[in-house]
Amino acid sequence: MLTALAVLALPLAVWGAGQAIYSHYPHVRQTQSARLQPVVAHLLTDARSGGDRPGAQSGFHALVRWSDHNGVRTGVAPVRAWLHQGATATVWLDAHGTIAAPPEGRDLAAIAGVAVGCGTTLAGVAGAYTARRAVGRYFERRRKAQWTREWERVEPDWRPRCRN
Repeated sequence: MLTALAVLALPLAVWGAGQAIYSHYPHVRQTQSARLQPVVAHLLTDARSGGDRPGAQSGFHALVRWSDHNGVRTGVAPVRAWLHQGATATVWLDAHGTIAAPPEGRDLAAIAGVAVGCGTTLAGVAGAYTARRAVGRYFERRRKAQWTREWERVEPDWRPRCRN
């Protein structure tokens, strides 16, 4: 019974959790995109990984120059990996014209949905296994207690027979 419930309910729970996360990300991306403005910038340095410097941001960054309504500006921005000096990149600016992190990528929704689905699967299997073991132990203790009560009732009749 418990196995049948797990087999029927677990796929629905996995699908629901993954779908909820997957459908949440387009809203997040839309909200981020509405607050940010993309501009085309030219790299003044090669893109470098921040992972090799203590205290640096993760990912690749480069010194970039862009033009907006405030004129020509420069700053360090997150860029795609391995871009070289002179290449162009899209830089995202907030309402104050400050460089901001780009909106979440489209593939993040799929990755997050699959990850949550896998986590839900593991949690569901672990929960079903734990419940199955708990129910099995309960019935095993009950069966042993019943066996003990029956033996206590029958054993006095057997004792004289065993002495011969």
